[in-house]
Amino acid sequence: MKTLFTHLLAAVAGVVAWNQLGPGTDEKRGMGHGVVTAHRAAGANVPGGKVRRTSGMEGRGALDLLSVEKRREAWLASFDDAAGWELRADMMVGWEEAQELLGAVRPDQRGLAAMELAMGLFHESPETAMAMADLAGDEEAVGDARRAVSVAWAQLDPRAAAEWVVSGNVGSGCLAAVVGTWAGSDLESASAWMAGHGAAIPDEARLALIEPLIEVEPDSARGWAESLADAEIRRLTIGRIDAGN
Repeated sequence: MKTLFTHLLAAVAGVVAWNQLGPGTDEKRGMGHGVVTAHRAAGANVPGGKVRRTSGMEGRGALDLLSVEKRREAWLASFDDAAGWELRADMMVGWEEAQELLGAVRPDQRGLAAMELAMGLFHESPETAMAMADLAGDEEAVGDARRAVSVAWAQLDPRAAAEWVVSGNVGSGCLAAVVGTWAGSDLESASAWMAGHGAAIPDEARLALIEPLIEVEPDSARGWAESLADAEIRRLTIGRIDAGN
């Protein structure tokens, strides 16, 4: 599942770009995929960074142009193609259709399908996308899907994502994903938010903040390292920071 998670993260920036368009769903369907495609054209050497191969209308995903039944058939058939994720990645769905599609896949396809459908539901709301992630299957698959949604949400609105995650709705891995993403774009704001939540922040999220701090603010990184609850991780992290000074 880690490879599948990596593929989805590569497409997240495009998902976020389409959500930053105007409020109308129709407008997003007509314009959003054009933004995704442009983003992928700039990163064609990575999974999720390729120009869509098939499109019947500029700015529309190939699957979006089909009737509901043909779209379902094409979506299911794409799982038997190693490059099928490229076709599926741009598809926007509604909650009922997403549930129907997820119910039609084989058990071994469920984790990937739920993760991709969650991205396709992001235009409705991050909470809706997270609800689809919860249907991914086993604990590992659900965790991967939740983290993919968390990263997308953090790129769009990191504070809202962090507040929702820290409230206890999902596991600590999601908060680490949000904090790591937030710190990558605004380290100061991420640090301030973390400092305001004290003991509510698990070690995994603290480590996600420590990593970017090591290079730019080693003293601050050491302070966070000293707050780690796990004694062995605390010792190793402090040792790593001190070795670099």
